[in-house]
Amino acid sequence: MPSMNPLDMHVSQHRCRLVDCDIFGEMNNGRILTLYEMGRFQAAVRMGLWALLKKRRWGLTVAGTSIRYRKRITPFEKYETRTRISTWDERFVYIEQGMFKMNGECASNVLFRTAVVSKGRAVPTQELIKALNITAPRPEPAQWVTNWIDAEATRIWPPELNKT
Repeated sequence: MPSMNPLDMHVSQHRCRLVDCDIFGEMNNGRILTLYEMGRFQAAVRMGLWALLKKRRWGLTVAGTSIRYRKRITPFEKYETRTRISTWDERFVYIEQGMFKMNGECASNVLFRTAVVSKGRAVPTQELIKALNITAPRPEPAQWVTNWIDAEATRIWPPELNKT
């Protein structure tokens, strides 16, 4: 795969297979998350992150997800996955992905809160940005991304799911 700038968009094209589908004849929502993960790994390889992770013995983790499903992807249908870094803060890198039908309609869109980890702790984002040689300013996130980040900061953890 050709290399890419970490702030560019990674695009990959696919076809929905029968094993990707649920009993309703559409791509399964769990499978969609798995396919998004594969897209993030492809982008990581192209931007040099995978080599950096191996060299420094770092790992990747997902710390949160917000997904919206809007259009069905059916068996044998072609689609493309788009992946880009939306923004980052001191602890997390926010990655936005979308699955688009070949007519341009967005079937689903997801925002991932991710972190690079070392020995069970998050690597400071500035260390990661420096290691990837990103010199451009931090991308300005869309308002909905900022809203989600702010909302997540108010979320109680662990959740209070008491048995009744």
